[in-house]
Amino acid sequence: MPSPVLFTVGLISAVTTSAQATEVVWDGHYRARGEIFDSLSLSETNPNAEGAAWHMDHRFRVRPGFRITDHVAVFTQVDVLPYVQWGSQPVTLTDPFTGEAQPVVYSDALGPPLTDDGGVTPQNLQVTRLWGEVQTPYGLFRFGRVPNHWGSGMVFNAGNRPMDEYGDTVDRLQFTGKAGQVFLMGGIENRYEGLAAERDDYRAIVASVLYESEKAGLGFFNTYRWQGTSDARYGVWIGDLWARADLGMAEAETEFAAMVGGGDLDGGLNDIRQSSFGGHLRVNIDPGNIRAGVLTGFATGDADRTDSVIKTFSYDPDFNVSLFLFEETMPTLTPPANTIDDDGRTTAAGRTGPMISDALFFKPSVGWRFTDELTADVSWMGARRAKKLEEEEPGYGSEIDANVHWEPYPHFSVDLTGGVFLPGKVFTEYEDVDLGGDFNSPAVGARLLTTIEF
Repeated sequence: MPSPVLFTVGLISAVTTSAQATEVVWDGHYRARGEIFDSLSLSETNPNAEGAAWHMDHRFRVRPGFRITDHVAVFTQVDVLPYVQWGSQPVTLTDPFTGEAQPVVYSDALGPPLTDDGGVTPQNLQVTRLWGEVQTPYGLFRFGRVPNHWGSGMVFNAGNRPMDEYGDTVDRLQFTGKAGQVFLMGGIENRYEGLAAERDDYRAIVASVLYESEKAGLGFFNTYRWQGTSDARYGVWIGDLWARADLGMAEAETEFAAMVGGGDLDGGLNDIRQSSFGGHLRVNIDPGNIRAGVLTGFATGDADRTDSVIKTFSYDPDFNVSLFLFEETMPTLTPPANTIDDDGRTTAAGRTGPMISDALFFKPSVGWRFTDELTADVSWMGARRAKKLEEEEPGYGSEIDANVHWEPYPHFSVDLTGGVFLPGKVFTEYEDVDLGGDFNSPAVGARLLTTIEF
Protein backbone atom coordinates (compact mmCIF):
# COMPACT_ATOMS: atom_id res chain seq x y z
CA MET A 1 0.00 0.00 0.00
CA PRO A 2 1.49 3.42 -0.95
CA SER A 3 2.40 5.84 1.81
CA PRO A 4 0.06 8.82 2.51
CA VAL A 5 2.72 11.19 1.16
CA LEU A 6 3.10 9.33 -2.15
CA PHE A 7 -0.67 9.00 -2.47
CA THR A 8 -1.17 12.75 -1.92
CA VAL A 9 1.55 13.66 -4.43
CA GLY A 10 0.04 11.32 -6.99
CA LEU A 11 -3.45 12.72 -6.44
CA ILE A 12 -2.29 16.32 -6.86
CA SER A 13 -0.37 15.37 -9.99
CA ALA A 14 -3.42 13.65 -11.46
CA VAL A 15 -5.71 16.57 -10.73
CA THR A 16 -3.21 19.08 -12.14
CA THR A 17 -2.70 17.04 -15.32
CA SER A 18 -6.35 16.29 -16.03
CA ALA A 19 -7.85 19.61 -15.00
CA GLN A 20 -5.44 22.22 -16.23
CA ALA A 21 -8.31 24.47 -17.28
CA THR A 22 -9.89 24.44 -13.82
CA GLU A 23 -9.82 27.79 -12.03
CA VAL A 24 -9.30 27.57 -8.29
CA VAL A 25 -10.69 30.39 -6.13
CA TRP A 26 -9.84 30.72 -2.45
CA ASP A 27 -11.62 32.17 0.52
CA GLY A 28 -11.07 31.77 4.24
CA HIS A 29 -9.15 32.91 7.29
CA TYR A 30 -6.74 31.93 10.05
CA ARG A 31 -7.60 33.15 13.48
CA ALA A 32 -5.88 32.89 16.87
CA ARG A 33 -7.97 33.77 19.91
CA GLY A 34 -7.11 34.27 23.56
CA GLU A 35 -9.62 34.89 26.37
CA ILE A 36 -9.35 35.48 30.11
CA PHE A 37 -12.24 35.73 32.57
CA ASP A 38 -12.32 36.37 36.30
CA SER A 39 -14.69 34.87 36.97
CA LEU A 40 -17.50 33.21 35.02
CA SER A 41 -18.53 31.64 38.33
CA LEU A 42 -19.93 35.06 39.39
CA SER A 43 -18.93 34.28 42.95
CA GLU A 44 -16.07 34.67 45.41
CA THR A 45 -17.68 32.63 48.18
CA ASN A 46 -19.19 29.63 46.41
CA PRO A 47 -16.95 26.63 47.23
CA ASN A 48 -17.07 25.56 43.57
CA ALA A 49 -16.05 28.94 42.12
CA GLU A 50 -13.18 28.57 39.64
CA GLY A 51 -11.47 31.97 39.85
CA ALA A 52 -9.52 33.33 36.89
CA ALA A 53 -9.40 31.13 33.78
CA TRP A 54 -7.84 31.69 30.39
CA HIS A 55 -7.24 29.84 27.13
CA MET A 56 -6.00 30.34 23.57
CA ASP A 57 -7.03 28.41 20.47
CA HIS A 58 -6.54 28.17 16.69
CA ARG A 59 -8.65 27.81 13.57
CA PHE A 60 -7.66 27.81 9.92
CA ARG A 61 -10.72 27.75 7.67
CA VAL A 62 -10.23 27.46 3.92
CA ARG A 63 -13.06 27.44 1.37
CA PRO A 64 -11.63 26.55 -2.06
CA GLY A 65 -13.82 26.55 -5.14
CA PHE A 66 -13.01 24.68 -8.35
CA ARG A 67 -14.56 26.38 -11.39
CA ILE A 68 -14.40 23.63 -13.98
CA THR A 69 -16.21 25.60 -16.69
CA ASP A 70 -18.25 28.80 -16.87
CA HIS A 71 -21.27 26.74 -15.85
CA VAL A 72 -19.98 24.02 -13.50
CA ALA A 73 -18.14 24.34 -10.18
CA VAL A 74 -17.43 22.41 -6.97
CA PHE A 75 -16.90 24.06 -3.57
CA THR A 76 -15.78 22.76 -0.21
CA GLN A 77 -14.87 23.92 3.30
CA VAL A 78 -12.03 22.53 5.38
CA ASP A 79 -11.16 23.43 8.99
CA VAL A 80 -7.60 22.75 10.15
CA LEU A 81 -6.83 22.50 13.91
CA PRO A 82 -10.27 23.90 14.76
CA TYR A 83 -10.39 25.13 18.38
CA VAL A 84 -7.23 23.25 19.35
CA GLN A 85 -5.90 24.98 22.46
CA TRP A 86 -2.40 26.42 22.50
CA GLY A 87 -0.08 24.07 24.35
CA SER A 88 -2.25 21.04 23.63
CA GLN A 89 -0.64 17.65 23.01
CA PRO A 90 2.98 18.20 24.12
CA VAL A 91 5.32 15.53 22.78
CA THR A 92 7.08 13.82 25.68
CA LEU A 93 10.13 11.61 25.37
CA THR A 94 10.81 8.32 27.11
CA ASP A 95 13.59 8.03 29.67
CA PRO A 96 16.11 5.60 28.12
CA PHE A 97 16.94 4.05 31.49
CA THR A 98 13.55 3.74 33.20
CA GLY A 99 11.32 3.51 30.12
CA GLU A 100 8.94 6.01 31.67
CA ALA A 101 7.67 9.19 30.01
CA GLN A 102 9.66 12.25 30.99
CA PRO A 103 7.91 15.24 32.61
CA VAL A 104 6.20 17.70 30.29
CA VAL A 105 8.71 20.38 31.32
CA TYR A 106 11.27 18.56 29.15
CA SER A 107 9.03 18.55 26.07
CA ASP A 108 10.33 20.60 23.13
CA ALA A 109 7.49 20.00 20.67
CA LEU A 110 3.72 19.96 20.27
CA GLY A 111 1.99 17.25 18.28
CA PRO A 112 -1.34 17.00 16.47
CA PRO A 113 -4.36 15.87 18.50
CA LEU A 114 -4.38 12.06 18.71
CA THR A 115 -6.53 9.47 20.42
CA ASP A 116 -5.17 7.28 23.19
CA ASP A 117 -4.47 4.64 20.55
CA GLY A 118 -2.54 7.10 18.36
CA GLY A 119 -5.30 7.70 15.83
CA VAL A 120 -6.00 11.07 14.23
CA THR A 121 -8.87 13.01 15.81
CA PRO A 122 -11.35 15.34 14.03
CA GLN A 123 -9.52 18.31 15.56
CA ASN A 124 -6.72 17.87 13.04
CA LEU A 125 -8.83 18.38 9.93
CA GLN A 126 -12.56 18.52 9.27
CA VAL A 127 -14.20 18.58 5.83
CA THR A 128 -17.39 20.29 6.90
CA ARG A 129 -19.02 21.22 3.58
CA LEU A 130 -18.94 20.00 -0.02
CA TRP A 131 -21.31 20.96 -2.82
CA GLY A 132 -21.66 21.46 -6.54
CA GLU A 133 -23.14 24.33 -8.54
CA VAL A 134 -24.45 24.36 -12.11
CA GLN A 135 -25.40 27.65 -13.75
CA THR A 136 -28.24 27.00 -16.21
CA PRO A 137 -30.04 29.46 -18.51
CA TYR A 138 -32.91 29.44 -16.01
CA GLY A 139 -31.00 29.80 -12.75
CA LEU A 140 -28.47 28.27 -10.36
CA PHE A 141 -28.72 24.62 -9.32
CA ARG A 142 -26.87 23.82 -6.09
CA PHE A 143 -26.62 20.40 -4.49
CA GLY A 144 -24.67 18.83 -1.64
CA ARG A 145 -23.70 19.75 1.90
CA VAL A 146 -24.08 23.54 1.76
CA PRO A 147 -23.82 26.46 4.22
CA ASN A 148 -27.21 27.64 5.44
CA HIS A 149 -27.52 31.40 5.95
CA TRP A 150 -30.33 33.93 5.79
CA GLY A 151 -30.52 37.64 6.50
CA SER A 152 -28.57 38.79 9.53
CA GLY A 153 -27.95 35.22 10.69
CA MET A 154 -30.43 35.47 13.56
CA VAL A 155 -31.92 32.02 12.85
CA PHE A 156 -29.84 30.52 10.04
CA ASN A 157 -26.16 31.41 10.26
CA ALA A 158 -23.34 29.93 8.16
CA GLY A 159 -20.81 30.86 10.86
CA ASN A 160 -18.03 31.94 8.48
CA ARG A 161 -16.80 35.02 10.35
CA PRO A 162 -13.59 34.64 12.39
CA MET A 163 -15.47 34.96 15.69
CA ASP A 164 -18.11 32.36 14.80
CA GLU A 165 -17.87 28.90 16.31
CA TYR A 166 -20.83 26.85 15.08
CA GLY A 167 -22.23 27.35 11.58
CA ASP A 168 -25.40 25.91 10.04
CA THR A 169 -24.95 23.27 7.33
CA VAL A 170 -27.58 21.28 5.44
CA ASP A 171 -27.75 18.57 2.79
CA ARG A 172 -29.91 20.25 0.16
CA LEU A 173 -31.04 20.23 -3.46
CA GLN A 174 -31.70 23.89 -4.31
CA PHE A 175 -32.63 25.92 -7.36
CA THR A 176 -32.46 29.74 -7.45
CA GLY A 177 -33.96 31.75 -10.27
CA LYS A 178 -33.60 35.47 -10.85
CA ALA A 179 -36.00 38.05 -12.31
CA GLY A 180 -34.34 41.45 -12.31
CA GLN A 181 -33.31 42.10 -8.70
CA VAL A 182 -35.68 39.47 -7.29
CA PHE A 183 -34.38 35.99 -6.41
CA LEU A 184 -36.70 32.99 -6.02
CA MET A 185 -35.33 29.89 -4.30
CA GLY A 186 -36.78 26.46 -3.60
CA GLY A 187 -35.25 23.28 -2.30
CA ILE A 188 -35.52 20.05 -0.33
CA GLU A 189 -33.33 18.91 2.56
CA ASN A 190 -32.58 15.61 4.23
CA ARG A 191 -31.89 16.40 7.87
CA TYR A 192 -31.55 12.87 9.27
CA GLU A 193 -30.99 9.52 7.62
CA GLY A 194 -31.92 6.63 9.83
CA LEU A 195 -32.60 3.20 8.38
CA ALA A 196 -32.83 3.31 4.59
CA ALA A 197 -35.92 1.10 4.50
CA GLU A 198 -37.72 2.93 7.32
CA ARG A 199 -39.68 6.17 7.13
CA ASP A 200 -37.89 7.72 10.09
CA ASP A 201 -36.05 10.56 8.33
CA TYR A 202 -36.36 14.23 9.12
CA ARG A 203 -36.89 16.09 5.88
CA ALA A 204 -37.55 19.70 5.01
CA ILE A 205 -38.68 21.86 2.13
CA VAL A 206 -37.44 25.45 1.81
CA ALA A 207 -38.57 28.42 -0.25
CA SER A 208 -37.66 32.09 -0.24
CA VAL A 209 -38.17 35.31 -2.15
CA LEU A 210 -35.53 38.04 -1.93
CA TYR A 211 -35.19 41.52 -3.36
CA GLU A 212 -31.59 42.70 -3.22
CA SER A 213 -29.98 45.93 -4.40
CA GLU A 214 -27.00 47.98 -3.34
CA LYS A 215 -29.12 50.20 -1.09
CA ALA A 216 -31.83 47.88 0.20
CA GLY A 217 -32.87 44.29 0.73
CA LEU A 218 -36.14 42.59 1.61
CA GLY A 219 -36.86 38.88 1.80
CA PHE A 220 -39.02 36.14 3.29
CA PHE A 221 -37.61 32.67 4.01
CA ASN A 222 -39.76 29.62 4.76
CA THR A 223 -38.90 26.11 5.79
CA TYR A 224 -41.12 23.24 6.87
CA ARG A 225 -39.52 20.27 8.62
CA TRP A 226 -41.28 17.02 9.34
CA GLN A 227 -40.78 13.46 10.51
CA GLY A 228 -43.23 10.63 10.09
CA THR A 229 -42.91 7.20 11.69
CA SER A 230 -45.28 4.66 13.14
CA ASP A 231 -44.50 6.00 16.61
CA ALA A 232 -43.99 9.74 16.09
CA ARG A 233 -45.15 12.41 13.67
CA TYR A 234 -43.92 15.95 14.03
CA GLY A 235 -43.77 19.05 11.86
CA VAL A 236 -42.62 22.64 12.36
CA TRP A 237 -42.76 25.70 10.11
CA ILE A 238 -40.18 28.49 10.38
CA GLY A 239 -40.90 31.81 8.72
CA ASP A 240 -38.26 34.55 8.66
CA LEU A 241 -38.77 38.11 7.39
CA TRP A 242 -35.63 40.21 6.88
CA ALA A 243 -35.00 43.75 5.64
CA ARG A 244 -32.13 46.21 5.42
CA ALA A 245 -31.63 49.76 4.17
CA ASP A 246 -28.56 51.87 3.44
CA LEU A 247 -29.45 55.52 4.01
CA GLY A 248 -26.03 57.03 3.45
CA MET A 249 -24.77 58.02 6.90
CA ALA A 250 -27.16 55.49 8.50
CA GLU A 251 -27.79 51.77 8.07
CA ALA A 252 -30.72 49.79 9.43
CA GLU A 253 -31.44 46.07 9.56
CA THR A 254 -34.31 44.13 11.07
CA GLU A 255 -35.42 40.53 11.20
CA PHE A 256 -38.46 38.74 12.62
CA ALA A 257 -38.97 34.98 12.80
CA ALA A 258 -41.67 32.59 13.98
CA MET A 259 -41.62 28.85 14.71
CA VAL A 260 -44.98 27.09 14.74
CA GLY A 261 -45.62 23.36 14.78
CA GLY A 262 -46.52 20.30 16.75
CA GLY A 263 -46.96 16.55 16.92
CA ASP A 264 -45.37 13.59 18.63
CA LEU A 265 -41.66 13.23 19.32
CA ASP A 266 -39.55 10.19 20.03
CA GLY A 267 -39.37 9.02 23.62
CA GLY A 268 -43.08 9.23 24.35
CA LEU A 269 -43.35 13.03 24.10
CA ASN A 270 -46.84 13.28 22.58
CA ASP A 271 -49.07 16.18 21.62
CA ILE A 272 -46.22 18.70 21.65
CA ARG A 273 -47.06 22.16 20.35
CA GLN A 274 -44.56 24.89 19.48
CA SER A 275 -45.26 28.60 19.13
CA SER A 276 -42.27 30.92 19.55
CA PHE A 277 -41.12 34.22 18.10
CA GLY A 278 -38.04 36.43 17.97
CA GLY A 279 -36.75 39.55 16.30
CA HIS A 280 -34.25 42.37 16.40
CA LEU A 281 -33.55 45.85 15.05
CA ARG A 282 -30.09 47.26 14.45
CA VAL A 283 -29.38 50.90 13.50
CA ASN A 284 -25.88 52.33 12.90
CA ILE A 285 -25.01 55.97 12.21
CA ASP A 286 -21.56 56.84 10.83
CA PRO A 287 -21.31 60.49 9.76
CA GLY A 288 -17.52 60.68 10.01
CA ASN A 289 -15.04 60.06 12.80
CA ILE A 290 -17.72 59.56 15.43
CA ARG A 291 -20.25 56.77 15.09
CA ALA A 292 -23.13 55.38 17.12
CA GLY A 293 -25.46 52.45 17.03
CA VAL A 294 -28.20 50.58 18.83
CA LEU A 295 -29.23 46.93 18.80
CA THR A 296 -32.43 45.76 20.45
CA GLY A 297 -34.36 42.54 20.24
CA PHE A 298 -36.49 39.88 21.87
CA ALA A 299 -36.87 36.12 22.07
CA THR A 300 -40.03 34.71 23.63
CA GLY A 301 -39.83 32.65 26.81
CA ASP A 302 -41.90 30.03 28.59
CA ALA A 303 -43.35 30.42 32.07
CA ASP A 304 -44.02 26.68 32.38
CA ARG A 305 -41.25 24.53 30.93
CA THR A 306 -42.85 21.27 32.04
CA ASP A 307 -45.99 21.41 29.90
CA SER A 308 -46.40 20.29 26.28
CA VAL A 309 -46.29 23.79 24.76
CA ILE A 310 -42.89 25.12 23.65
CA LYS A 311 -42.80 28.92 23.69
CA THR A 312 -39.07 29.62 24.07
CA PHE A 313 -37.31 31.09 21.04
CA SER A 314 -33.52 30.97 20.62
CA TYR A 315 -31.26 32.93 18.28
CA ASP A 316 -28.50 31.15 16.40
CA PRO A 317 -25.42 30.85 18.68
CA ASP A 318 -23.28 32.66 16.07
CA PHE A 319 -25.39 35.82 16.45
CA ASN A 320 -22.82 37.36 18.81
CA VAL A 321 -23.73 40.46 20.81
CA SER A 322 -21.37 40.68 23.80
CA LEU A 323 -18.34 39.36 25.63
CA PHE A 324 -20.21 37.63 28.47
CA LEU A 325 -23.99 37.57 28.27
CA PHE A 326 -25.43 35.08 25.73
CA GLU A 327 -21.85 34.24 24.75
CA GLU A 328 -20.41 32.41 27.78
CA THR A 329 -22.29 29.96 30.00
CA MET A 330 -22.68 31.48 33.48
CA PRO A 331 -22.12 30.46 36.16
CA THR A 332 -19.32 28.10 35.16
CA LEU A 333 -18.03 26.18 38.19
CA THR A 334 -15.54 23.50 39.13
CA PRO A 335 -17.23 20.09 39.50
CA PRO A 336 -17.20 18.37 42.90
CA ALA A 337 -15.23 15.55 41.24
CA ASN A 338 -13.20 16.11 38.07
CA THR A 339 -13.16 13.64 35.20
CA ILE A 340 -10.83 13.39 32.23
CA ASP A 341 -13.51 14.79 29.90
CA ASP A 342 -14.85 17.84 31.76
CA ASP A 343 -11.78 20.11 31.44
CA GLY A 344 -12.10 20.82 35.14
CA ARG A 345 -15.34 22.79 34.68
CA THR A 346 -19.07 22.22 34.86
CA THR A 347 -21.98 24.24 33.47
CA ALA A 348 -24.63 22.26 35.35
CA ALA A 349 -25.72 25.42 37.20
CA GLY A 350 -25.73 27.59 34.08
CA ARG A 351 -28.50 30.19 33.89
CA THR A 352 -27.53 31.52 30.47
CA GLY A 353 -25.77 29.85 27.57
CA PRO A 354 -24.08 30.75 24.27
CA MET A 355 -27.23 32.06 22.58
CA ILE A 356 -29.97 34.65 23.07
CA SER A 357 -33.01 32.86 24.46
CA ASP A 358 -36.02 33.99 26.52
CA ALA A 359 -34.78 37.58 26.54
CA LEU A 360 -35.44 41.25 25.97
CA PHE A 361 -32.21 43.14 25.37
CA PHE A 362 -31.04 46.65 24.51
CA LYS A 363 -27.51 47.60 23.48
CA PRO A 364 -26.45 51.17 22.55
CA SER A 365 -22.87 51.88 21.48
CA VAL A 366 -20.66 54.80 20.52
CA GLY A 367 -17.30 54.80 18.76
CA TRP A 368 -14.52 56.91 17.32
CA ARG A 369 -12.39 56.43 14.22
CA PHE A 370 -8.87 57.66 15.02
CA THR A 371 -7.47 56.70 11.60
CA ASP A 372 -8.50 54.46 8.74
CA GLU A 373 -6.64 51.65 10.51
CA LEU A 374 -7.68 52.25 14.14
CA THR A 375 -11.16 52.46 15.68
CA ALA A 376 -12.58 52.11 19.19
CA ASP A 377 -16.11 51.44 20.46
CA VAL A 378 -17.81 51.36 23.86
CA SER A 379 -21.16 49.67 24.48
CA TRP A 380 -23.61 48.94 27.27
CA MET A 381 -26.11 46.12 27.22
CA GLY A 382 -28.97 45.33 29.55
CA ALA A 383 -31.18 42.24 29.36
CA ARG A 384 -34.06 40.56 31.17
CA ARG A 385 -36.22 37.53 30.71
CA ALA A 386 -39.01 37.87 28.18
CA LYS A 387 -41.25 35.72 30.38
CA LYS A 388 -41.02 35.96 34.15
CA LEU A 389 -40.87 32.61 35.87
CA GLU A 390 -42.90 32.08 39.01
CA GLU A 391 -41.28 33.69 42.08
CA GLU A 392 -38.18 34.72 40.15
CA GLU A 393 -37.01 38.20 39.24
CA PRO A 394 -36.45 38.60 35.48
CA GLY A 395 -33.23 40.64 35.27
CA TYR A 396 -30.17 38.99 33.67
CA GLY A 397 -27.97 41.99 34.45
CA SER A 398 -25.93 44.46 32.44
CA GLU A 399 -22.59 44.55 30.66
CA ILE A 400 -20.12 47.24 29.62
CA ASP A 401 -17.66 46.42 26.83
CA ALA A 402 -14.89 48.31 25.03
CA ASN A 403 -13.34 47.17 21.76
CA VAL A 404 -10.31 48.38 19.80
CA HIS A 405 -9.95 47.32 16.16
CA TRP A 406 -6.57 47.75 14.45
CA GLU A 407 -6.00 46.87 10.80
CA PRO A 408 -2.48 48.03 9.91
CA TYR A 409 -2.27 45.98 6.70
CA PRO A 410 -4.81 44.61 4.22
CA HIS A 411 -6.11 41.17 5.24
CA PHE A 412 -4.65 41.40 8.78
CA SER A 413 -6.48 42.71 11.85
CA VAL A 414 -6.30 42.69 15.64
CA ASP A 415 -9.31 43.08 17.95
CA LEU A 416 -8.94 43.64 21.68
CA THR A 417 -12.15 43.55 23.74
CA GLY A 418 -12.50 44.06 27.48
CA GLY A 419 -15.58 44.20 29.64
CA VAL A 420 -17.36 43.79 32.95
CA PHE A 421 -20.60 41.93 33.63
CA LEU A 422 -22.87 42.85 36.55
CA PRO A 423 -25.19 39.91 37.34
CA GLY A 424 -28.91 40.52 37.83
CA LYS A 425 -31.35 38.70 40.03
CA VAL A 426 -31.62 35.75 37.63
CA PHE A 427 -28.16 34.89 39.01
CA THR A 428 -28.00 36.52 42.42
CA GLU A 429 -31.21 34.92 43.70
CA TYR A 430 -30.50 31.48 42.28
CA GLU A 431 -29.17 28.50 44.23
CA ASP A 432 -28.38 25.15 42.67
CA VAL A 433 -29.29 22.06 44.66
CA ASP A 434 -25.85 20.49 44.18
CA LEU A 435 -23.53 23.44 43.43
CA GLY A 436 -24.86 26.11 45.77
CA GLY A 437 -25.41 29.82 45.18
CA ASP A 438 -23.89 33.22 46.04
CA PHE A 439 -23.72 34.19 42.34
CA ASN A 440 -23.55 37.92 43.06
CA SER A 441 -20.03 39.01 42.06
CA PRO A 442 -19.20 40.92 38.88
CA ALA A 443 -17.08 39.26 36.21
CA VAL A 444 -14.31 40.93 34.23
CA GLY A 445 -12.67 39.61 31.10
CA ALA A 446 -10.82 40.31 27.89
CA ARG A 447 -10.48 38.76 24.45
CA LEU A 448 -7.69 39.12 21.88
CA LEU A 449 -8.45 38.07 18.32
CA THR A 450 -5.83 38.15 15.56
CA THR A 451 -7.04 37.35 12.06
CA ILE A 452 -5.60 36.88 8.59
CA GLU A 453 -8.35 36.80 5.94
CA PHE A 454 -8.07 36.01 2.27
